[in-house]
Amino acid sequence: MFKRSFIVAAFVCLTLAAGAALFEGKVNAFWRPGLQVAQPHGSLRQAAKPARTENVIADHIDSVRSLVGNNQELFAYGAIAGFGILMMGLAIGNASSSKTKNEAQLELLKQEKEKAENLAKLKSEFLNQVSHELRTPLAVIIGYIECITDGLYGEIEPKHQEILQVVAKQSTHLKNMIDQILIYSRLEAAKQPIRVEDLNLTKVLSDLKDTFEFLCRQKGLSLGWEVHKESILVRSDATRLKEVISNLLQNAVKYTDKGSVTVRTEKLSSKAIMVEVEDSGMGISESHLASIFEPFMQVHKTSTENSRGGIGLGLSIVKKHLEQIGGTITVKSELGKGSIFRIVIPRNYEKQKSRASWLFGWTGKMRAIATDRAESRRQKTVHPSQAIS
Repeated sequence: MFKRSFIVAAFVCLTLAAGAALFEGKVNAFWRPGLQVAQPHGSLRQAAKPARTENVIADHIDSVRSLVGNNQELFAYGAIAGFGILMMGLAIGNASSSKTKNEAQLELLKQEKEKAENLAKLKSEFLNQVSHELRTPLAVIIGYIECITDGLYGEIEPKHQEILQVVAKQSTHLKNMIDQILIYSRLEAAKQPIRVEDLNLTKVLSDLKDTFEFLCRQKGLSLGWEVHKESILVRSDATRLKEVISNLLQNAVKYTDKGSVTVRTEKLSSKAIMVEVEDSGMGISESHLASIFEPFMQVHKTSTENSRGGIGLGLSIVKKHLEQIGGTITVKSELGKGSIFRIVIPRNYEKQKSRASWLFGWTGKMRAIATDRAESRRQKTVHPSQAIS
């Protein structure tokens, strides 16, 4: 790079010097005929030979000067053309080198992307495998605890009953966390199929109402239910929708100690339905709003008094579900004043087609149209023998 810059700078200086000498008449300033320098008498013989050499050199320089003087424009154009060719060569060299650098960077980015995808795949498989291995013995433990508390192995004392209830509660809590890890790993690996069916969104919400009314009463909260009474027909995945709304309601009840939790629906258009879950709970600071949908993210975990358990996968699962059924989720929240989670789902789920399948279908349609036109032209063409007959 330094050599290229030096060559360009030297060529520019030479071009400027030549132009100044040619157009401003500076060449004549260096040669003044008739100017003689006095020399000592004793050195005349010794200087005779160098004088003849100087005369020869002067004659050559005069001829070159006259040649240049008669062809000033030609030499100027030649210098400009040479400078342009040099700059073009340097530009092509820089372009080729930058292209090589870009290709190397793209290859490096591609390798990093493949590494990240492989790591994500390994993480998903690890979570899935570990969750399965933990879930099986935990299910056995929960089953035996239920048998003991139900008296199948004989009566137990009240103090033992209380201990077993605590163990059963914590075991169920652990099972729920493992189930969340399993669900998230399947969603991330796109291994959970979408089962589309015609459903009534009002009925889906009504199935959740009794459960969350009971949970709200336990905490002294009021449950507002601003849901359309008439049927809201939707073509989507009922299981996913129920899990999305259930997760949002669980978070609302978990992080609200006083006040209310409200569920409302609204028909945005003939193609979209909105469902909101609002609470008057702890709220979320503005700095954390952008990261609450990240996996294993818990905003209130840093504070012991505000920590409510869990592993921070509920909202991540909600977002994954909605992305796969074509829905969206947004949040408005203020610390200490509650939160509003709004989901928008399409009334008619349509599987997104890839670009390749779309192009293939478009090509097939164009081919069919061309075949139909050729067939119609063939049928319109009448053979001469048929015309005579």
